[in-house]
Amino acid sequence: MSINICKNLKFLAAVSVVAAVCMSTLTACKIPGGNIGGTETPTVTTTESTEPTPSPTPTNSPTPTPSPTPAKAHMDKPEEDTKAPMFLSLPETVSIKVGSEFNIQKHIGYIDNCDAEVDISVEGEVDTSTVGSYPITITLTDDAGNTKTGKMTVKVYKPSNTGGGGGGGTDTHKTLAYSDFMARYPDSDIAYGIDVSRYQGDIDFNKVKAAGCEFVYLRAMIYNNGELGEDRKFEQYYVDAKAAGLKIGVYYYSTDSTIEMLHEHCSELLKVLAGKQIDLPVAFDWESWWNFQKYNMSIVDINNLFYEFADIMTLNGYKTILYASKYYLEIIWEPAGYDVWLAHYVKQTNYEGEYTIWQTGSIGRIDGCSEDVDTDILFKSKYPEVFGSSSGGGGTATDSGEGEAVG
Repeated sequence: MSINICKNLKFLAAVSVVAAVCMSTLTACKIPGGNIGGTETPTVTTTESTEPTPSPTPTNSPTPTPSPTPAKAHMDKPEEDTKAPMFLSLPETVSIKVGSEFNIQKHIGYIDNCDAEVDISVEGEVDTSTVGSYPITITLTDDAGNTKTGKMTVKVYKPSNTGGGGGGGTDTHKTLAYSDFMARYPDSDIAYGIDVSRYQGDIDFNKVKAAGCEFVYLRAMIYNNGELGEDRKFEQYYVDAKAAGLKIGVYYYSTDSTIEMLHEHCSELLKVLAGKQIDLPVAFDWESWWNFQKYNMSIVDINNLFYEFADIMTLNGYKTILYASKYYLEIIWEPAGYDVWLAHYVKQTNYEGEYTIWQTGSIGRIDGCSEDVDTDILFKSKYPEVFGSSSGGGGTATDSGEGEAVG
C-alpha cells in the first residue's frame, strides 16, 4: 500500500495524551507523552548519553527490529542537571599557519544535555607568530556548574616554499560491487537499496533495478549554509525510479535549529512531495556535528526538533524515519519509537538499538550509475504494506566502525 499524499498543508494543533516514554539511553531526561505538533512550540528539555551495552555473540545475519507505534514524544529537562557537557569533536592536534589567527571555536565541537550555550575556557598560550607546538586545556562549563575538560596541541607551522607536484593520477579508491554487497546479506526478509542525491549525476534506474536494487532513497530537499532548496535531480530521479518500478523513499537534509525554521522548511518540503507516491518513511537527516555549538541547541533541543518533524509528517500522512550514525544514536538521539535508518559502515553491525533500514557503506558501484552510491538494506517484514508479507531470518551481528554520509 502506498502512502497517501496530503496536498493541503496541515499544521494543525493535535491534542492527545500519550503514555510516558522513558529514555534509556539519554538518562538525564524524561519523555512524557504530549502534543508537539501544530502551532504549539514545544518546551525545551534534556538528554544524556550512556555507554553502549556489550555486544552479543555474532551470527550470520543482521537483526530486523520492531517498529513500535510512535508516541508524540517530547523531552523535559530534569529537575536537577548533573550531566556535564560533551565534546563532539576534539582533535589531539591542529595545525595553523604562522601569522594566522587561532580561534578555538573553529577546531572543536561540543554539546550539553540541557543548555544551548555553555562557557568555554582555554588554559595555555598559543603564539601564532612563532613556529612551535603549544599544548592547551579546554574546559566546558554548563549553567549548573558541570564541567568537561579536554586537551589539544596546536602546531604553528611555516609553509614550505617547495613547489607542488603536477599531473593527474589513477583513481584507486576502494569500491564494492553491488552484487558483492547483496551477497553479504542473503536473507529472504532483506530488500536491497541505495540512496542518492544530485552528486550521483545521471542514473539509469532500469539498470539499477536489473542489478538487484529494490528501493531507493532520494534527497528531496536540503537546508545548508542558510539556503533551502530542492535537490536539483529529485524530480527526474523520482520520475525515472518510479517508472523503473523501484520503491521510493525521500530524505530531508537539515541543519534547522529552531522549531519556527523547521515549520517553514517543512512547508516547502510538503509542496515538493505533493502528488507523489512515496512508499517508505520520510527521513530526517541532521548530521552537522562539527562546530555544533554554532546552532545554539542542546541535546534536548535537537531531539525535540526531530519529534516536531515527525509530528508534522504524521499530520500530513507520512511515516517518519530518523537517519543517524551508530555513534550519534548512542550519545545524542532518542528515537522514541520512530523508525531508525542506521548508518554504520561495517560488514556486520553491533548496534543494539532498534532499526529498520541499515546504510552499510558509501562505496557501492551499481550498473546504471557512474558514481559511488550508498548501499542500504531494509527489513521487508517491517513494511508489509510496501513489500507484502515475508518470512525473514534473524540474528545479531557484531563488528566496529562508523558511518554517516547521507547528504
